[in-house]
Amino acid sequence: MSTGHTHTDAHGCNATHQLLCELFDADTTPERREAITRDLASCPECLAVARSERDVRSMVKDCCGPAKAPEPLRRRIIASITTVTYTETY
Repeated sequence: MSTGHTHTDAHGCNATHQLLCELFDADTTPERREAITRDLASCPECLAVARSERDVRSMVKDCCGPAKAPEPLRRRIIASITTVTYTETY
């Protein structure tokens, strides 16, 4: 399975960011994760970026743990993103 990983821009891989987002997305299937990992491993620069991203995510997770926002704040956030407001102009 091809991931569309190419090296066409002046700075190296033009698809690395997109692949990393997909790689670390919890909804990505194990098969897709494996394909992305193989593809990134074919490029030393991309592999270094992937490892760096993994390490940073691990450090943040270790520092922040499973912290959750207080329940009142969570309710306000949910209310604000589920409320639709509009203004009519005449």
